[in-house]
Amino acid sequence: MIRRLMLLALTCGAATVVGAQGLFRSTAPLEVTIVTELKTLLRDRDSTKFGPHAATLSYRDSTGVSRSFPATLRTRGHFRRQARNCGFPPLKLEFGRKAVQGLLFQGNANLKITTNCRPGSAEYEQYILAEYALYRAYQLVSPQHFRTRLARVTYHDSTNAMADVTSWAFFIEDDKEVARRFRTEVEETTGALFRDLDPQQLAITALFEYMVANTDWSISGLHNLALMRDTVGSIHPVAYDFDWSGAVNPRYAFPDARLGIRVTTDRLYRGPCLTDAQWAPVFARFTSARPAIEAVYESVPSLDAQRKREALAFLGEFYRIIGDPRAARRAFESCLPHGN
Repeated sequence: MIRRLMLLALTCGAATVVGAQGLFRSTAPLEVTIVTELKTLLRDRDSTKFGPHAATLSYRDSTGVSRSFPATLRTRGHFRRQARNCGFPPLKLEFGRKAVQGLLFQGNANLKITTNCRPGSAEYEQYILAEYALYRAYQLVSPQHFRTRLARVTYHDSTNAMADVTSWAFFIEDDKEVARRFRTEVEETTGALFRDLDPQQLAITALFEYMVANTDWSISGLHNLALMRDTVGSIHPVAYDFDWSGAVNPRYAFPDARLGIRVTTDRLYRGPCLTDAQWAPVFARFTSARPAIEAVYESVPSLDAQRKREALAFLGEFYRIIGDPRAARRAFESCLPHGN
């Protein structure tokens, strides 16, 4: 009896945590203002230790009332963090749970912000919107995923040393919150092989990476994905960071020369070797999700009409491949027997 009560309490507690995250319940873009010493923040780029920067985040709630709370910003990332590659770095937003009690951000303590690499560039704005669409698409096919929320963010320098920067961005759920939501734990050990992972989640993730022509991921290296261990010991790979994919196709991206492909729009399958029978339910999952995935592109505000057409045509080529058994076998001949 006591054990049953304890399990009930744990279940209710987990449900409370999940239910508290209002930020991800809607796909409507947020209008957000972040005030910090922006000039100082933008200089914190190329060291190995990224300092905390005090900030205040404000937004308008559903009733139009302005809400704000204190937070801390840190620069993060690898390629996009470096000043030689991007004029504006990706950010990590940290705040106390009590500070956001009753606010839209309740239920979180850390959030990544995927920012525009070059604010002011219409082309780079499109990259942000296109990558956001891929997170939404992955959510439609993968049982485990990171949630996101699109935002129009104005960054204001508290010292007035530089002009405001306004651009599209999106918030990404912290990996520990993802783990709590799915009642798993983050597995941070490198060196995992395909045989160590949940086969269904692995197949879904590998096929999604192929669909969007993303080769910039590694399970053994824990690169651009998180591993979540469930209560029975199964490990589930959950993908993130899709900006180097062919579906986004930014001018700064290029494939690893060792892969034998010339451009990011060249698809190369880098997942496990599966039989036709094993692929069948995975293909069916993606096919049934196609209308919803295409609807995502129609729903993203400010996404250029030509980019929408190109993205849908690019995805259409993927669906042609998995709909043709011969083409699919040829496409997946590059499978890897043990890991990547």
